[in-house]
Amino acid sequence: MVGRLLERYTAPNRNVVHGVALGREPHSGPGRRQRARKTAVHLFTLISVGVLSGGLWPETLHAQARGAAAPGTSAPVVGVYTRAQAERGKERFITSCGNCHGVDLKGAAERGPALAGDPFMKIWQERTAGTLFTKIKSDMPRNRPGSLTDDVYMDIVSFILQTNAFAEGPKDLSAAVLDSVPLAKGDLNAQKVVPNFAMVALVGCLAKGPDNTWLLTNTTEPIQSKDEPPTPDDLKQAGAQPLGSNSFQLISIVPFKPDSNSGHKMAAKGLLYRAANENRLDVTSLQAVASSCANQ
Repeated sequence: MVGRLLERYTAPNRNVVHGVALGREPHSGPGRRQRARKTAVHLFTLISVGVLSGGLWPETLHAQARGAAAPGTSAPVVGVYTRAQAERGKERFITSCGNCHGVDLKGAAERGPALAGDPFMKIWQERTAGTLFTKIKSDMPRNRPGSLTDDVYMDIVSFILQTNAFAEGPKDLSAAVLDSVPLAKGDLNAQKVVPNFAMVALVGCLAKGPDNTWLLTNTTEPIQSKDEPPTPDDLKQAGAQPLGSNSFQLISIVPFKPDSNSGHKMAAKGLLYRAANENRLDVTSLQAVASSCANQ
């Protein structure tokens, strides 16, 4: 059964990992095969640690291999903002943005584009709520861009999400999850939980844990990522990203010399495993993006 799960990462001519299309490459090449073998090793390590700790039992593996949630660990979709937050956003949108974009968000001729419906989604469906927040804060209101507080801009984004049929949830939209909220038509109803054994990227603070372990604390919500080294632009964005409230134990971290980066803000990639009482990341990439986590 573990062999079948590993096969998902190593089978020749595969271009899908855990249901995520990676894009077909014209030539496999030694680099691609080497990445596949490396990913398989990390996956086996993550599974082994989970089994030995008692947190990853056969029924969990069977469920994950099927692409389903394990018994007792179901992962429903979760709304990304509250109704009260969207109502606040509506009030500020009408007063600060309605003149150009229309109070119904359908746009106004020669003044501002639509922020709802098909015209909006055709432009924004490949982006995230984080990109939308940055765009609004940088350019609006037209005559005084950046003049509102971050909280107000966040409320306005939540109103735009509500108007575009995103589901309401129990928590306000926050900076910690913005970049993990896709604006794709297939995801209009909620933010979906990333499955176990997916390759993910996240940002957090590197700290030493008990029994010679290492932790990534105050992390952002993991988002699915390709198994590729981060670009300079990726690292720049990671450095500017607000920290979150999650924590992950890091596996296979020794090659990254964690002692030299203790206390630093780090951009990490790796294979994800989450259960009721534990979060783990089998690290494939770890780079410092700030020398300190203070005031991040």
